[in-house]
Amino acid sequence: MTNAERERNVSPFCHSEESLALRQTNGLGTQKDSAQFVRTAERLFFGVVVVLSTLFSCQQVWGFWLWTPKTNTFVNPKFAVKDTPEGQFEWAMSFFKAKDYKRAAEEFLRLVEHYKNAKQAPEAQYYAARSYRLAGKYYGAFQNYQRVVKNFPFSERIEAIIKEEYDIGEVFYNRSRGKLMGKELMVDLERAVEVFTAIVDNMPYSKYADQAQYMIGMSQKKMEQYSEAAQAFTKMVQEYPKSELIDKARYELAQCLYLASSKSDYDQEGTDEALDEFKRYSTGITDGKLQQEANATIAKLKEQKALSIYNVGQFYERQKKYASAGIYYRDVAANYGDTPLGIQARDRLTALEKLTKGKEHAKK
Repeated sequence: MTNAERERNVSPFCHSEESLALRQTNGLGTQKDSAQFVRTAERLFFGVVVVLSTLFSCQQVWGFWLWTPKTNTFVNPKFAVKDTPEGQFEWAMSFFKAKDYKRAAEEFLRLVEHYKNAKQAPEAQYYAARSYRLAGKYYGAFQNYQRVVKNFPFSERIEAIIKEEYDIGEVFYNRSRGKLMGKELMVDLERAVEVFTAIVDNMPYSKYADQAQYMIGMSQKKMEQYSEAAQAFTKMVQEYPKSELIDKARYELAQCLYLASSKSDYDQEGTDEALDEFKRYSTGITDGKLQQEANATIAKLKEQKALSIYNVGQFYERQKKYASAGIYYRDVAANYGDTPLGIQARDRLTALEKLTKGKEHAKK
């Protein structure tokens, strides 16, 4: 017999333990069913909310996108190119005037990409570069200026571009990013060389060409690339002899030859070249300060040259080849007598002479 049948057979006025137990059992079953129904309803409600929220979000997102049959893609009108190059240029210029240079650069470049043959394209490329520069993105500005020079060589902005590129080169030259393991970080100086070289290549006869050539040498000198810097200053002297910077370039040439020779203890070709260059430079200089610096460097070069020759004499003396040693000591004494090593060379010659005479006397 089921619980329901038992319950029907029990009198409602009967309060036996069996009747009470039976009613309690049925009550618990009803409560469990109710709880399960509530949980199911909550899950259903939550699911409906999620679905509606997703649909609403999709409607908001896709509301910003339009299908374009021309490209068979969805395009966000906010970032879509305008229907005409004139409209696109005005749109880009509105951001430029509002000083939103990042967005302005993007819109100007969008015009160049989509309307590269339009008459507004050279100007858009130029303003993209200006936008980068005003945003502090100097290398990006230089790259875009170069695109104007390369792709639109007849642009009326070329001379202005050369001036602005020169200014960017000076920014890189003067900017320092600190040192790593005691060495100056070179990325800015390398970019300075790149910018100044582009100016010389693009407009070798512009009023900034000689200055740019000079700054190539200065940048390389700052990177301690003395041989390369000497070549840059040599080109400056040869190709721009009437430049106002010619005296400085000749001085820096001699200085770089001296610094390059200082790195080698045995190869004195660089020292001789630097010494000759400084002597030529000092004869025609009118600046008193530079004259003093040139004379001081000449003295150092002479000492450096004397030391090299003196060391060879020392080598032969240690090998007990006194005659050969005497040749080098006499060279130092005769040609570099005004240096401290000239005095030492004479002393060594005196000592070798006594040593040689002593050995000859011992043989007799």
